[in-house]
Amino acid sequence: MTRVPYCETMSDEARHLTDERGDLNVYHALAHAGEVFTGWMVAGRATLASPVVPIKLRELIILRTAHLMASPYEIAQHTEIAERAGVSPGQRAALEPHAELSSGGFDETELRVLELVTDLITTKTAAAASIHTLHESLGDEALIEVLIVIARWSGLALMLNALDVDIDTDARFTPPSRDGSKRSG
Repeated sequence: MTRVPYCETMSDEARHLTDERGDLNVYHALAHAGEVFTGWMVAGRATLASPVVPIKLRELIILRTAHLMASPYEIAQHTEIAERAGVSPGQRAALEPHAELSSGGFDETELRVLELVTDLITTKTAAAASIHTLHESLGDEALIEVLIVIARWSGLALMLNALDVDIDTDARFTPPSRDGSKRSG
């Protein structure tokens, strides 16, 4: 049971942003923050709808982050999206905290990004060589977006875990498109 009551009163913009992704407990827990929540949702739309980081890579980052942050809510909401994006059962298993990433059959870029996620979550830093290598393969924009995805979902995991938000039993997250319409995966 969540540690704060779910908020039912939202601004029209916050309600629209919530409706486009699914009427989820996480949004009702965080909506108490009013304008800050609305801004957070707008930034989330940009992150989720960006064509710069491929959907499969984004979902690998989110699931690895969720596992390392012990966030069952994020795992529950993103597993199906990851499956639709092409993440195999073996890859999902390799994302678990005590699994070997090398056992997942990831391509070189995916593996390097997942190692970056692991380093940032577990040590709170990244080696200069790791950033340099990813910068060379991803470029400026994609590298920064990867870091934003890691930061966004690790921060969300902290909030979900602090508030003990209930996993939705019937509702599932639907990533928005750039124009705010629903899309699958």
